[in-house]
Amino acid sequence: MTVKETYKKKTRKLGVVTITVKKITKPEQTENPVITNPPVKTETPATDNPTASPDITKAPEATATTAPSKEPAKPQIFYANHFDDGELQGINARGSSLDISKDENHTDGGQQCLAVSGRTAGWHGAQMELAGMVKVGETYRICSWVKQKSGAKENISMTISYKSDGTDHYDGVAGQGMEVENDTWTKLEGNFTIPANEGSLILYWESTSSTTLDFYIDDVELEGVPSDSVASKYTPDNETYAEMKENSVLSTGNNARIKQVIEKARAGEDVTLAYIGGSITEGALASPNSKCYAEASASAFASTYGKDGGSNVHFVNAGMSGTPSSLGIIRYDRDVLGQMTAGSRPDILFIEFAVNDYEECTAGGAYDGMIRRALKSGSAVVLIFSLFKSGRVLESTYKPYGAHYDLPMISMGDAIEKHFKTLGKPFGDWYFGDSLHPNNTGHKLMSDCIMTLFDKIDKEEAEADNIDSSNLPEPQNKMADSYTDIQMIDPNTDITKINAITSLNAGSFSENDGNTGTFQYSYKGQKGQAWFPNNWMHKAASGADSFTAKVKCKTLMVIYKLSSSTTTGSIDLYVDGEKKQTLSGYNKSGWNNATPAVIFCDSEAKEHTIEIKMAEGSENKEFTLIGLGYSE
Repeated sequence: MTVKETYKKKTRKLGVVTITVKKITKPEQTENPVITNPPVKTETPATDNPTASPDITKAPEATATTAPSKEPAKPQIFYANHFDDGELQGINARGSSLDISKDENHTDGGQQCLAVSGRTAGWHGAQMELAGMVKVGETYRICSWVKQKSGAKENISMTISYKSDGTDHYDGVAGQGMEVENDTWTKLEGNFTIPANEGSLILYWESTSSTTLDFYIDDVELEGVPSDSVASKYTPDNETYAEMKENSVLSTGNNARIKQVIEKARAGEDVTLAYIGGSITEGALASPNSKCYAEASASAFASTYGKDGGSNVHFVNAGMSGTPSSLGIIRYDRDVLGQMTAGSRPDILFIEFAVNDYEECTAGGAYDGMIRRALKSGSAVVLIFSLFKSGRVLESTYKPYGAHYDLPMISMGDAIEKHFKTLGKPFGDWYFGDSLHPNNTGHKLMSDCIMTLFDKIDKEEAEADNIDSSNLPEPQNKMADSYTDIQMIDPNTDITKINAITSLNAGSFSENDGNTGTFQYSYKGQKGQAWFPNNWMHKAASGADSFTAKVKCKTLMVIYKLSSSTTTGSIDLYVDGEKKQTLSGYNKSGWNNATPAVIFCDSEAKEHTIEIKMAEGSENKEFTLIGLGYSE
């Protein structure tokens, strides 16, 4: 083994609208390259060559030289997506769910199309960002084919939204309310001249006749003069890509548990890989969600090490957008163990919270507790350090946790940061889908980095397990054991089976909030499942009765919803009659996301009386208690 920077790195080397509607006439498959998420490249404009002064020794001649004019760019099909490769190529969900369907297809010789489902509002559908791909003032042909199978005629529209002079515009490209016959592919096509806009230019598909209509999209084409950036799209060469994978492996750690998992998989035994983290793990900007690094790496593991096509390798995604490790540890039983189809604990747990834990309420105690919980159960643990465009967040804080337990660690900062700093936006657009999340190529790189880690461990000499599951080493964070075994309760919990809860009365918090966010992946095999379907909500007319509970535990946390609605108020929280804190459910940046807060954290379990009531001035406002977390 070698040690570097105090961390073991055994394997590391240093507009105008025209409308055309046609019924099925299948076009030939285009040979033009597909370009998505193009980077913007600033180029110095060409200038004329200077004209030489006339030679005064000769008779002056009325001649002048000018630079040859640049040949105008020619229109071309610069974006063509037939979905047969399973890639959405910049198309994202718009309040709905997107999947690649093998049941329907429009293209001659094709096999798949895009399926839009889970719509609950007229504007829900699919969308793609055109900014960076097109030029203001140029006219483009925009074409797609759509199909629906409702049993009746329905309207489907293709629209472009943008902002100009502070005003939002919604311009139809292929009609507002186009009639689409049942079970018939219909062509939506129009010419659109790109107007001056304020940065974002979104093409989207919706149904104006039904808020719940499922429909299909195929053969999306953009034709015209592409932006300069399309022609200069960055793609790393093989050497650079290999270097990024190599550099990502911060440590292979103690290899005993992962080598055992690999051997189990090869032998055909059931193996489960589980991933817990924030929006990157949930698969934000991965299109479709199956392209997220978690599912992609689990599938790659299955095909590389599994038996009979990898059917013995199982996968659990427990990512949740905008959430820290303190909420992750509360959700652990429900969202990790509760989703497993084989075994009693994950064989490998990937933890990805380094970009979500800034000012997290347990100051790293929950992060360490999650590591200890998994290690105690016998799981192998891998730490993944993601990063934002602005840089790394808590990687330097959490690296010592991995070193303390001698864990494998992946650093995406080490993988890409030097290339991003050198190349700037072209590289950023290759890896990132926005300022926070990787796009499909970024998720693919994360998956490949994980597989590089597995390959290195597979080739190493086996080590003895350095962790005694029944007698863990001292925690890295002194508060870790206060959170290691924390459990969650909500209105669906049978408190008669929980010794820590003597009594509970919801009082005026007796309503249910149906707007607490939904999983981007299929949760327990179901799409569009709510993050927290069971909760305690106080509405404006609910009254003034307090939420009360008697609990016997050493640690107690509350999970509540943050909303940007001004109808949301605050609560006062009392422990044994003493006011401890006021929590506001209003946050101008809130988006119905869940956030945890520590009520108390003692060294030993004691009985306490908990009271929660609307704060003064908030009696006629809303507040949603999502759940409680407790540790005995």
